[in-house]
Amino acid sequence: MIIHRAIFKELFSNFLVVISFLTFVLFMEKFVRITRIVMGKGTEIIDTLKVFIFLQPSILLLSIPMAVLIAVFLTYGRMATDNETIAMKSSGMSFWLISKPAVTFSIAGFAVLLFISLYLLPKSVHSFKQTLYEVIAKKASMTIEEQTFSKVFKGSVIFVKELSGDNFSGVFVYTDPDSSAKQPFVIVAKDGAVRSYPEDGLIELNMHDGLIHTFSDRGSSEVTFREYNLVLTSAIEAKREQKLDEVRFIDLWRDKGDKPLWHVEINRRLAIPFACLIFGLLAPALATKIGKTGRVGSFSFSISVLILYYFLFIFGEGLAKAGRLSPLLGCWGPNMLFGLAAIMFYYFAYKDKPVFK
Repeated sequence: MIIHRAIFKELFSNFLVVISFLTFVLFMEKFVRITRIVMGKGTEIIDTLKVFIFLQPSILLLSIPMAVLIAVFLTYGRMATDNETIAMKSSGMSFWLISKPAVTFSIAGFAVLLFISLYLLPKSVHSFKQTLYEVIAKKASMTIEEQTFSKVFKGSVIFVKELSGDNFSGVFVYTDPDSSAKQPFVIVAKDGAVRSYPEDGLIELNMHDGLIHTFSDRGSSEVTFREYNLVLTSAIEAKREQKLDEVRFIDLWRDKGDKPLWHVEINRRLAIPFACLIFGLLAPALATKIGKTGRVGSFSFSISVLILYYFLFIFGEGLAKAGRLSPLLGCWGPNMLFGLAAIMFYYFAYKDKPVFK
């Protein structure tokens, strides 16, 4: 149908504009935090491109549902403002036929997002961490700045008084007890240097003429050394500390057992794509019912809906992780509430009745 093609074309163009903007904003928020690592001296352009590509699935997981809702609101809000919706109803078209492009569009978004969530996301997160490690390994010594406490390496805080090329003088190191060390210790050394071995996945801090101070509830001890090599990070450790967002969905499902966090992750990966379907029903009905608000009004209203949805989702997920709600209710609760609202508003729009008499 020509009308459907015209609506779908407008939906797609709005979607492209919105998702480009959202992707840029969300990417910059993440990219700013790792700029010091993936930019500057010692970093190749290909590494920066890899980081950009591997970040996209985690960004699209948030931006696609947002873009679907905003695009539908903009399209159907504009149609309501220009009285096109009334004209189509007057010609005998039911609200189902009017909203069919939005529903079809949301189904396509659901399919793409389900593929990203279940298959692409764990692969991209793992590749992102691996690429970030390789970048750190290449420019390990450049991540440490003069007279600054550096926390680039997990479990260690490094402070150097002076820099001279790749060599340091006045080295101070503190290790976190949550790291590979069984107890925290402090190292003070006259000088040192970071040495990286990317092929072996190893980064070491070589120090000379220093003191190791260990302490615990039972007491403390000190040991002097002429030369000491501290392993800062390794590829083996990175693999052992695999996070849930890196685990394949099939592995999550197979090994979930009685692990609450694994159940939360499974439900989260399914609930977010399903939001696209809900937004595909809710947005055209709401855009029709709120009246002639124009593009600005439609955009503002859609942002309000998104803020409410993601607030409830984050709140519910947090309660589920804390064990105060079941993973099913914590992750699917917002979908249930918005799903009921979508059905109600869609029903009234289909029957062409006011929501409140």
